[in-house]
Amino acid sequence: MAPSTLITNARIFDGENIIAEGGFILFEKGLIKEIGTVESSVTLTADITIDASGHTILPGLIDAHVHIHEGSIELAQALKFGVTTVLDLFNEPENIAKLKRESSKRPDIADIKSACYAATIKDGWPRPVILATMEDKEAVRFPNLGTRGAEYSGSLALVEHVTDKLEFSYIKLMHESGACLLGNPLPLPSHELQSALVQAAHKHGLITIAHALSQKDTLAILAAGTDGLAHSFCDEAPRDELLAAYRKYNSFLVPTLVISATLTGAEKPSTERFVRHPFVGKFLDSRMKTCYCGRIMMGKEGCKSEYSYQIVRMLNEGGIDIVAGTDAATGLEGTAIGLSLHQELSLYVERCGMTPLQALRSATSTTARRFSFEDRGRLVKGMRADVLMVKGDPTKDISRTLEIGGIWRGGVALDMDN
Repeated sequence: MAPSTLITNARIFDGENIIAEGGFILFEKGLIKEIGTVESSVTLTADITIDASGHTILPGLIDAHVHIHEGSIELAQALKFGVTTVLDLFNEPENIAKLKRESSKRPDIADIKSACYAATIKDGWPRPVILATMEDKEAVRFPNLGTRGAEYSGSLALVEHVTDKLEFSYIKLMHESGACLLGNPLPLPSHELQSALVQAAHKHGLITIAHALSQKDTLAILAAGTDGLAHSFCDEAPRDELLAAYRKYNSFLVPTLVISATLTGAEKPSTERFVRHPFVGKFLDSRMKTCYCGRIMMGKEGCKSEYSYQIVRMLNEGGIDIVAGTDAATGLEGTAIGLSLHQELSLYVERCGMTPLQALRSATSTTARRFSFEDRGRLVKGMRADVLMVKGDPTKDISRTLEIGGIWRGGVALDMDN
């Protein structure tokens, strides 16, 4: 059992707001027992007491879009960057089941939620990209819903299977025509299929989150009622109707701005700035750094990251929830699990006009609220003791999220030296 821990004299961001400039947090048995101003902590005792003067305490970060294919080593890397929970958006159920078992026993790796297989159609996304990158072509055996999804009545059975057999946390939809990508056009699911999937998911208390990389595809999947989008598009400037479409179903956006950057070749200077940070050198080897600084350059001519920034700016100003996520995966140029979330947050502030507070909410409380995670994302009595401590004030300077001084998952301190 982890020792009880009392952290005092800290600035506390609870996931929504700063609740104390000189506050304390006490956690034991994996949960937050008390939290408040330092004056009310004088009678409290714990096995370990930490003076956090000059530091900020905040909830462990949540990356709402990753792909964990290499095993627990990737979850360990995420946690080293203060990401205590990752949301996987396409994976094999057997792999996720194994990772969930490991994360339930190991506080030194991040927790994981997953959509496992996405609802895709024959020859639709992501089959082309998987075939292009996998040596074993026979390994691509994930299920699909037919050629156009005309047999959409089967969507309810699919969601029931997901709910009853595989314990997915949410449903991933695919709506990708390839309009903004190099390569051939891709078949799209029908509107009827996507709408049926959304309705079936909701019947079982699940939300849907959809992949779409062009404005046309985004508007189409929003019209089907999806709860969220897994990307911002970069093929053209956002039109006014986009905001209205998000508002109609109160949908949220996971921008994955680091993906817009790798598709278009943007943000190389800022990426190199992050990779030179002293903290990063502890956990990324030269191969990882080279991959992180690389670019996949799959966007068609005319695609611009600036369009993605305009989307985030428009939606944030319009009251739409922004949920932080990166699409990070080992070997995907332009990304690094854990580190990419810090760059993503910086882009929200530096390119999209979000305040540091808004950016921090997007990686903590907003994610927990939109995905109905009632045990994390905020520092509140009774919640999980997933805690990040950083030097300085990230609510004023978002770059401070990388000045990590301590990480606790379920109240267990991470050994930063291993």
